[in-house]
Amino acid sequence: MPDDKKYTEVIWYGRGGQGAITASQIIAEAAYLEGYQGVTTAPSFGAERRGAAVAAFLRLSHEPIRIFSQVSNPDIIVVLDPTLLPALNHKTGNGAVLILNSTKTPEDLYLKGYRRIGIADVTSVSLENRLTLAGVAILNTPILGAFVRITGLVGLHSVERVISRMFPGEKGERNINTARIINRTTRIYDYN
Repeated sequence: MPDDKKYTEVIWYGRGGQGAITASQIIAEAAYLEGYQGVTTAPSFGAERRGAAVAAFLRLSHEPIRIFSQVSNPDIIVVLDPTLLPALNHKTGNGAVLILNSTKTPEDLYLKGYRRIGIADVTSVSLENRLTLAGVAILNTPILGAFVRITGLVGLHSVERVISRMFPGEKGERNINTARIINRTTRIYDYN
């Protein structure tokens, strides 16, 4: 986060049904549990839902936030679906942090200008751990493990508490386990 900003701005990108909005809400709630005074999250999507590109905007601050507009210059960009990356216009990161579900390296993807990039193969790990819905990998809760590791904004324990509340029982345990695996296996690329 730049020194002159009083809050951290995050954009979550995914396709309808992948849970980008839910992921943003989980981090917002985890931040609130950890004492953040300012937490706002809002979705953005068109008339179409499942499969269409969606975004969620999140702001976090230790002070109250009085701004509720969409995020246009994010400090952190999270991409759940790597097929969206070419269309997002974020090949140059303007010093942001990028968290990406992919098997490729930043060089393979021609990514430049990011301060830090975290890449995790969320899709494969979710499939291996049977974290699926109708045979499709669940991406939103596992990528939270990467978010926690890369940003340090909230702790994994707080995220796990929120996941347990939202998805009780065995379903929640599977989500938490997969997030823990992603937390350990995310590849980090620093460009200071």
